[in-house]
Amino acid sequence: MKGARGVQEQELSDDLRHPRPSWDLSIAMLRAVLDGATYDAVAALHEVSRTAVEKRIKSVATHLASNAGIDGLNEDGAAFVRRLRLHRAALLSALDCLEPPAEPVARNIPILSEMEIAAGALRIRGRSQHPLEDLALYYMLFAIGARPLEIARLEIRDYLDLAGGVRRVSVLREDVSITSRARPLYFHSARLDEALDAYLADRIRRGAGLGVEGQYRGLAPGSRLFLSASGKGFEITPYGEAGQRRFLCRGIQETYRKLFRYAEFKQVTALTARHTVADRLYTRGADEAQVGLLLGIAERSAVREQFPRRQHAMEELTRDLV
Repeated sequence: MKGARGVQEQELSDDLRHPRPSWDLSIAMLRAVLDGATYDAVAALHEVSRTAVEKRIKSVATHLASNAGIDGLNEDGAAFVRRLRLHRAALLSALDCLEPPAEPVARNIPILSEMEIAAGALRIRGRSQHPLEDLALYYMLFAIGARPLEIARLEIRDYLDLAGGVRRVSVLREDVSITSRARPLYFHSARLDEALDAYLADRIRRGAGLGVEGQYRGLAPGSRLFLSASGKGFEITPYGEAGQRRFLCRGIQETYRKLFRYAEFKQVTALTARHTVADRLYTRGADEAQVGLLLGIAERSAVREQFPRRQHAMEELTRDLV
């Protein structure tokens, strides 16, 4: 007979892997944590990031705190596992009759056109003190759909092969991905090629991050692809509790904010770039699984929530049908 822990893990696995609506999935995650599972265990079983689990559980717990009238549970403390487990019985009872919240109003996240992206690049080129690296960083964000922290972690070997050619189909390694799961990485952008060629050639002229002549264009394969102003790559620092895989890179975040100012983009962030990438993929016929694969999101439901398909106006849809 299975032990209590084994039964719990089996129930958790069955509960989370069975297809279900998004709200029910979040409730299942909360129930699992109330029953003793860790955020990391829930994330691993459903192949999502720990952060995604935390967000889902907090959304349900906050909704409970606002609507179920549970004494001692407030919105500020709802995300803490210890506080949640102190109120386990009341939470489980409230979950049985809890109605999901109303559908949120869709966020108006801008999608940048190819012309807007090109115009932004021209402004960056004219205003940046480090135009070669900044342009490569800028185009990288729109070319591969990665997060800024992941871009900061990229190395020469991720972009170039031994002979110095571009790795058109590469891999975002486990130690680069913020979910700690490898995923495909595609370098198929002519603009990114041009920008990176110029930046890497300048690095070689300056002797920054050199390796063996005749390999990787003479650059060290394990050196960072982007060196930043420090010449050593953007500083990445861990935070949170011991054992948690949480990292912060303020340098690249500040760099992208600066680039968006140079480009004269208002209310544009790195997330806008990921939405733009998702929109391009949808337009070319990609489904949620393909978009999720590129952006590093395992759940189709999470892709639909975070990167919904843009609804085009009928005037646009019906123009020049024949």
